[in-house]
Amino acid sequence: MARQYKRVYELTVIPLAGEAPVIRGLRLNFEITKSILSSPNIARLTLYNPNQDTLSALQERYTKIVLNAGYEGDMRLLFKGDVRNVFQNKAGRDRILTIYSGDGEKSWQNATFNKTLSESLSVKSAIGEVLKTFSDINIGTLQGLPQVADKIRGQVLSGSSKDIMDNFAEEYGFAWSIQDGEIVITPDTEPLEGDEAVVITAATGMIGSPTVTERGIDVTTLLNPRLLPNRAFLIQSINAEVSVGNLFFQRKKRTTGEGLYKIQEVIFRGDSRDGDWLSSVKGVIIK
Repeated sequence: MARQYKRVYELTVIPLAGEAPVIRGLRLNFEITKSILSSPNIARLTLYNPNQDTLSALQERYTKIVLNAGYEGDMRLLFKGDVRNVFQNKAGRDRILTIYSGDGEKSWQNATFNKTLSESLSVKSAIGEVLKTFSDINIGTLQGLPQVADKIRGQVLSGSSKDIMDNFAEEYGFAWSIQDGEIVITPDTEPLEGDEAVVITAATGMIGSPTVTERGIDVTTLLNPRLLPNRAFLIQSINAEVSVGNLFFQRKKRTTGEGLYKIQEVIFRGDSRDGDWLSSVKGVIIK
């Protein structure tokens, strides 16, 4: 693993037209929430003393931003999304720009589907047809989709594409989400196939002890962009706290928390100058 030393970031602003400024060196504070939920991953970025080129590039809604972050020699993609809102204010001599962004926001809000499905169309193919309507989003990994014909075959399927996908997900037991501009589908409790599990230990940046929960585990590490929703992670720890409702009645035993988990949510918090530079992960046990 690369040395976790010297914070670095690179923020690219991609307007609908014109130059795409790249920001480095300015103070940047951020909080990014990524999950396996179908609603967009969200980011709040606070940039100090941006120049006029950056301000001009952020004038229109749905301008795209790309944030890479990490450590010197090991910087990776942390967030990609469409701008929702931008606010400016001042604190002393500092001009402060706050950016709110959603991953795949434009297509998620606007995509619609209206089509009669044939009787022979499989669920997987029907879902593929719906996914095509998310025009600004790529189709990534699709795992665990059934090949059987859908119950609604021969009928008109019409409405918001995101609502149609939510219905499919509930009916057939999968999770769908948008991850850095790509649609990803996995079974509810299974991780992405082919990805090596991220090992979490004190040596790889774990902070404190993991907390065992009713469904899995919560753990905090130094900022690690490899910790992404749907990926597997392996806890190697010597102790853990327990946080379970009605503990007396459930008679849960204290455990080390060691094991293999699927990431359901990760929150990245950071400040390029000082303070947090962390990943807070919620995972469900992989049986």
